[in-house]
Amino acid sequence: MTQTTTHVPDMTRKTWAALLTLAGAGFATVTIELLPAGLLPSMAHDLGVSRGRIGLLVTAWALTVAALSLPLERLTRRLPRRGVMLGAVLVSAGAALLAATAPAYGPLVVARVVAAGAHGLLWALLVPYAASLVDERHIGKAVSVVLVGPTAAGVVGVPLGTAAAELVGWRAVLVGAGVLLVVASLALVTVLPPGAAPGKKPVPAGAVPAGRDRSLVRVTVTATLGALVLVGHFQVFTYVGPLVTRVAGMDSAALGGVLALFGATGALGLAIAGPLSDRFPTAALPGTAIAFAITVLAITALDTSTVVALVVVGVWGTMIGLFPPVFQSTVMRIASPAARGAAGAVVVTALNLGIAAGAASGAWLLENRGVDALAPVAALAVGVAATGLVISAARGARSPAPRRGDGGRPPAPQEAEAPR
Repeated sequence: MTQTTTHVPDMTRKTWAALLTLAGAGFATVTIELLPAGLLPSMAHDLGVSRGRIGLLVTAWALTVAALSLPLERLTRRLPRRGVMLGAVLVSAGAALLAATAPAYGPLVVARVVAAGAHGLLWALLVPYAASLVDERHIGKAVSVVLVGPTAAGVVGVPLGTAAAELVGWRAVLVGAGVLLVVASLALVTVLPPGAAPGKKPVPAGAVPAGRDRSLVRVTVTATLGALVLVGHFQVFTYVGPLVTRVAGMDSAALGGVLALFGATGALGLAIAGPLSDRFPTAALPGTAIAFAITVLAITALDTSTVVALVVVGVWGTMIGLFPPVFQSTVMRIASPAARGAAGAVVVTALNLGIAAGAASGAWLLENRGVDALAPVAALAVGVAATGLVISAARGARSPAPRRGDGGRPPAPQEAEAPR
């Protein structure tokens, strides 16, 4: 299908500044999301609750995001995107400060739920907004830049927060995180183009309301299959400790090094995701899913030798760095311009459900079938998802060119929220 790409400016300095600002906002909110994992001992001791109850804050966050992302996106659909994202970041900042002053576990849970709702709305909009800033040729690159934020949160934000908590306490760390979010909100106002309220824009001929947009059918199918890939990944990654020590036979002290290798290769995957997605917009996602399935199956060979185990872990890290940006870039290309906000919310919901289901089913497998069952079952899940993505991509390639508003066409000039 021939696509016209002259209506949106290329990757200018303003575009890069906007994308990096979105990545910074993502870094701040994902750091808030993950901090309880690093602050768990001190929070549990201070509030007089078990570590398990503090750990449930992460689970509650994921479930809240999954439940509220799509309804909140629909509720705010007619409002300017920049304003909605600004509001979401400010709500997250207020919730972080509320959590920092929580006198007991109950108020802390309330603060986390509020922050999670704002986080879900923000992430429903970040990727679609990034896609609106570039033409179709650069969607993969734009999405990859934005996803640097959450990657850096896990590699830099959470370790720094954990270290700082040893010096100033967990409450001060949450206050600092709230200040970071305020800074992110100022950057959003300063750098991002305002954008018109979507509901007040001229509607292209043939467009349909986002809620009835036919492209959302394929978006939902693709998002469901993407979630299944993450189910398989988190079935094994959540319990990487037993895999390293009991299957690969490494000493428990080696776990830190293994995770460092995993993170470094994940950054490599993220770096190549954008060019790969832009060069092969149709084949990148099913191809990545197939490679992911083979990699997860190779985890069953971790006990062959230490060198083999490290190679498999390295490739595995590359795959999980590669998959999310390729997945989200593909969804943005599948969705019509009018439906990208809804598609972003569907993706956020699918990702969080995939993470929660993967961790929960992995726990059941570990307890009832043993650590040796994790990789084969995960490989089956990812393999089924890869097969579905191949079929979906093939059917999409055979489909007739959709009408504007039904998906697959670039936005009209008046729809683009490009930097000015």
